[in-house]
Amino acid sequence: MTASKIVPVVAIGALLLTVGCGGQANPAGPTDVSSASRAARAPSPDVASDIDAAHTSSHGGDGGGGTSTETLTGPAINGVTPSGTATADMSQFSSGGSTTLTVRIRNVNLPNGVPVQVTFDFKPLGTITLSNGGGTLVSNLGHFGVSFDQVRIKKSDGTTILSGGFFR
Repeated sequence: MTASKIVPVVAIGALLLTVGCGGQANPAGPTDVSSASRAARAPSPDVASDIDAAHTSSHGGDGGGGTSTETLTGPAINGVTPSGTATADMSQFSSGGSTTLTVRIRNVNLPNGVPVQVTFDFKPLGTITLSNGGGTLVSNLGHFGVSFDQVRIKKSDGTTILSGGFFR
């Protein structure tokens, strides 16, 4: 192409970009947004608090706050079906705090005083010593957002008594 043909092509291209972008420069990417544009897109304080409330609702599982509970289930032991819950309290996570995991089990048909191991993603978390077929373990997970993690309860021989879904 000669120089005389290039100039009109470039001018038409620039005109199309300007019209297509509403007279504004074409941003280089999603992070290249002016502060005025960001302010116009920011939710009002009322909407922001509604969004925060939604993020901290029960069964969030996103590590952003609130609590998430998974049901623990397992096969019957001598005719009695054990059950339990694992609840992750992430309400302090967004502000830099720790997540607390509370594991409660019941109807475990084993003698009083038998220790059962609690694992979190296959890593030992602690032990519950059974009393009347149940018990509770509360553990500080540190600054950790629970998501797609699994709790299991095992006998000392490694047999899984209870397991939960993967926190979501």
